[in-house]
This record gives sequence, C-alpha cells and structure tokens, in this order.
Amino acid sequence: MADLVTLPPQRLGGVIDTVPFAERLALIPDIFGRLDAAIGLAGVFFVGPQTALYRIDGDRMEVRVGVPLDQPLPEFEMFDAPGSRALMQRHRGGFDGLPGVYQSLHAEAADRGLTRGAWAREVYRQVARDPALNVIDIYLDVF
Repeated sequence: MADLVTLPPQRLGGVIDTVPFAERLALIPDIFGRLDAAIGLAGVFFVGPQTALYRIDGDRMEVRVGVPLDQPLPEFEMFDAPGSRALMQRHRGGFDGLPGVYQSLHAEAADRGLTRGAWAREVYRQVARDPALNVIDIYLDVF
C-alpha cells in the first residue's frame, strides 16, 4: 500500500526537455547525462538527491531533471517542483521495475477515489552499479 504524503514546493536546478512519449525510454538517459555534465562544469563536488519530474501532454512528455540548489549555477536551468499531495511508493531494484510501480500507484489512486494530478516524480535516493541496490521514491501527484 502506498503512503499519501504532502510534498512541499522545492526549487531545483537542472535540465528541462520535452520528448516524444513513445521514445522516452531511449531519450531520457541523455537528459540525465546532460545534468551530470552540468554538475561537472559547475565544479560541484556533491549535490542531491536527483529528482525527475514527468508530465504527459498528448504524445509528448515534459521531463525536468534536477537537484536542490540554493542559488543558480552556470549550465543549470532553475525550476520549481510544485507542492502537492501524492501517493508514494519506495522501489528497491532495477529501473525495469518502475512500470509496475506506476501501475500499482494508478490502481491505488482509483481505489481510493483520487484523481491523478499533472506530475509524476522520482527521487533517486541511491543508484548503484548493481541495480538490486537502487532505492527510488516514486510519487504520483493526486487530488
């Protein structure tokens, strides 16, 4: 069972892009690569956790990938992660398990009589070479 949580608004800096929904799985890794490059160019030693926000608009998906920043840095586009109520489920394991988490969250939202909001987000608590060690919090905005 997912937890119903309240997410505070958050200021992030990173990369914003829009990709064809059908090609998202092939294109999203490049967006994360661009964020990693921006972190390197900014000379930042540590920043995190990385957060990805996803919003579907027809056959396109807006992708915002960022990290919490107190001030703008070169190469980073600043954006707000809006506050919301969300169903949250923690996923441990490979990225290939994420579709099942989203299916579960959508089903639970319907069972609870909740309506899906605009954003889905993933907060990467731990990403490892061994995918079994990954820890990702998945949030589905609801009202």
